[in-house]
Amino acid sequence: MAVVQVEPEHTWPSTGPAALLHAQRFFPTLPILLLSPRVGGFSRSYSTFDIGPLINQINADEIEWQTYRPPPPPELPF
Repeated sequence: MAVVQVEPEHTWPSTGPAALLHAQRFFPTLPILLLSPRVGGFSRSYSTFDIGPLINQINADEIEWQTYRPPPPPELPF
């Protein structure tokens, strides 16, 4: 599973699907959870699968976030 940090407005039902499609370009084979930073002890999330069993175990403040950098394109053979 990929947990992708997004701004809270990208976890709304109106904007979450577009943010999820963008994240799928980088993680095409993984289920994706969009998670906003914790503000006032609360973090918003969005996914297309049931996160009920997981959400109480995920704390956005405890994740060691990493910036994803796609691999460089292969060198041309000529």
